[in-house]
Amino acid sequence: MNAQRRIQRRTNMEAALRYLTGCSDTVANVAKQIGVTRPAAESIVSDLVKLGWVEDMPAPEGVIAMGRPATYYKLSSQAGHVLSLDIGAHHVSALTADLSGHILAENTEDLAENTPTKTRIAAALTVSKKTLEDTKCGKTWVCVTGSPGVQYQGKVAYFGGKGMPGWQGLQLDQVLSEELGVKVTTVGDCALGARGESWVGAAAKRNDVVFILAGIRTGAASVLDGRVRAGSRGAAGLIGEIPQLRWRELEAESFAKSIYTPNQPPDRETMFRQAREGNKLAIAGAAKFGEILGLGTASMIAVIDPECVVLGGQFCEYADLFLPQMEQTIRKLCPFAPSIVVSTLGRRAVALGGIRYALDGVWDRIRVHALNSDYFPAVDSDKFWQ
Repeated sequence: MNAQRRIQRRTNMEAALRYLTGCSDTVANVAKQIGVTRPAAESIVSDLVKLGWVEDMPAPEGVIAMGRPATYYKLSSQAGHVLSLDIGAHHVSALTADLSGHILAENTEDLAENTPTKTRIAAALTVSKKTLEDTKCGKTWVCVTGSPGVQYQGKVAYFGGKGMPGWQGLQLDQVLSEELGVKVTTVGDCALGARGESWVGAAAKRNDVVFILAGIRTGAASVLDGRVRAGSRGAAGLIGEIPQLRWRELEAESFAKSIYTPNQPPDRETMFRQAREGNKLAIAGAAKFGEILGLGTASMIAVIDPECVVLGGQFCEYADLFLPQMEQTIRKLCPFAPSIVVSTLGRRAVALGGIRYALDGVWDRIRVHALNSDYFPAVDSDKFWQ
């Protein structure tokens, strides 16, 4: 078999594996789906079984066979899983999922904003290990970790928010990898929130999405062509550092100072609650919040021209109070303003985005092996990431 034919066979194995990851089916239907002959499909599926990726199963309930029943195949229950870890200022959460994206286990623990780094890491490891113990699905392929700040080469390169003392400068992937014994990739939590919403959230199946975090911190991130756009040094979307966009006023809770003069404005949570009760000053303050949030959002829109903007973070529950002014500000600045939708995933957006990011990485690596290696990797391969 020449080199080109060997590559074609491996790419056919990849195509069959992708198909059987999403469903169970017969060899005959696998052949139709990937465009090969029935004998070729039999050989491909047989190899995938030997390599541990696929297993046979009884015909699905309700399938009536004429004569001898056909054998069905599906993703092996021991084909492994991915781990997603969200380390936030106020919580740590962990999820696992099989290669089809089906969530297998989930745990979370709330933390105080001023929790020391050593304690926060210990909590993250405890939650991760508990989640892995609850998962019975082969090996852990990779752990994707979401963290506030700019993540570059596995390090928290920049952290401009409040709380999380000692977080900046932490070599997060190394610390976690040594303890968990798996490959760890660190990504900005805002970017993973964008990926989660574009996968199974408010922007599901949208390829170009901007995510705006309206929480204790204010942040922005984007997904382009279905993938996180982190930038060359992980700093894409760091628009809150531009003083003219005034996002620092939101975090400092000084944005409504002129409205409440001579008194100090309340914190955002209190202001939004008072606005909902009809307080006129609070209603004006909420509108000011929307105006300033819209300034930064318009900047992201002008550069990216996304299909939609997703508004996430703890304050999106009050979106009805500030979204009209936010949209008005954006329309004034952007000739082609996209729709703005509110997150449907809430606090799970980051962890779910980590699952999708991890799965993208696994499938990308399988693709690399299919095109460039002399073999198709086995489930128990120790050279998968090499």
